[in-house]
Amino acid sequence: MNIRSLALLLLAAGCTGQSVLPPAAQAPRGAAALVAEMKAACGGAAWDRVQGWHETGTVDLPGRPGVPYEIWHDMRTLKTRMENRVAGRLVRQFGYYGTGYWQIAGGEAEFGSDAARLRRYRRDAYLSSSGWYFPARFPAAMEIAGTRIVDGKPHDVLRISPDDADSFELWVDRTTHRVRRIVAGSEYADLSDYRTFPSGVCSATTGRQGDGDPAHDIVLHVQTIETDAPIPAAVFVPPPHTVPVGQN
Repeated sequence: MNIRSLALLLLAAGCTGQSVLPPAAQAPRGAAALVAEMKAACGGAAWDRVQGWHETGTVDLPGRPGVPYEIWHDMRTLKTRMENRVAGRLVRQFGYYGTGYWQIAGGEAEFGSDAARLRRYRRDAYLSSSGWYFPARFPAAMEIAGTRIVDGKPHDVLRISPDDADSFELWVDRTTHRVRRIVAGSEYADLSDYRTFPSGVCSATTGRQGDGDPAHDIVLHVQTIETDAPIPAAVFVPPPHTVPVGQN
């Protein structure tokens, strides 16, 4: 899922429901072996056939539940486009195309290439594209960074640092080999309700994003995922009226 689309969020190390296993309980494992287990448990060879990523669903925002969203990912370049609608009206558009980003919201347009934001958006695009399944396409340093206990179950912590992007962690359930939590900076996203879509790809369909304050929680509900066709290049081109407004 777009846990992707959620822009992601992180959880402080002392949050309720998690703990660290003592070193003696942490079985040494290789990152490549863990990724292979994850892939086998959530679609396997279907990931090798993915051409593009087109996802629809709704997002529950504070005070505004059920806002429809639609998102597209170029699974070979990490380009991304997302749209939100309210009562059928387009209220927000966002795009990332590698060397820059753009957004239209509230009647205002923004275009930028700030280095720090580009690293963050590239991280989010890598997450959205499950880049760890495509190491030749999207190089990244990966390591097992210990074990966490969530809801009484051990989770391997896979720390990933994609080239030219911020790092993040995937907390992988040792029993199901599926991602239970994404940790990025000071924010987190908890994933659940995994489902296999017609293309054979498996994805979480519920993502709860937070920063430790329940009042800030955002919940994403995935409805459809299509991966059989490449996304047309025109989808990722900024609208003509999106003009630069400085390095924001």
